[in-house]
Amino acid sequence: MKSRKAIILGVVLIILTAIAAVIHLSTREEVPENAVQISANDKTYTIDIKKLNYEQVEGIRVNGKGEEIPVEGAGIALKDILAQEKITEYSKVTVVADDSYSAELTAEEIKEDEKVYLLNEEESLRLIVFGDENSKRSVSNVVQIIVE
Repeated sequence: MKSRKAIILGVVLIILTAIAAVIHLSTREEVPENAVQISANDKTYTIDIKKLNYEQVEGIRVNGKGEEIPVEGAGIALKDILAQEKITEYSKVTVVADDSYSAELTAEEIKEDEKVYLLNEEESLRLIVFGDENSKRSVSNVVQIIVE
């Protein structure tokens, strides 16, 4: 009898998980391929990542083990993307991946020279915060930037 209750409970949990996944996926914003959406001041901007003015950048990022990893590639400063869209007043920015993983940055960090970049990685963007010891702020497959 106990095993039957355990099986029923397992099935119910699987069904609830599936329902939660469907609800979560249906509430996510659809972002066109090779694009990033910026939400600021009750407006949404869509940027084609192929048309960004990348520059060669390099620096050090720290992984979850505290190891320093050299990074180099084509990138663009996050502050430059915001400036292109004439977004100058903000206190924080949240960068969101296609799987809803996100990282928050302060305006001071973003405005610091050679600190916060979006690197072009195989037709997607990756948030890099050079010198940052919080490895959780390295976000792959960026699709949305929320400005507050």
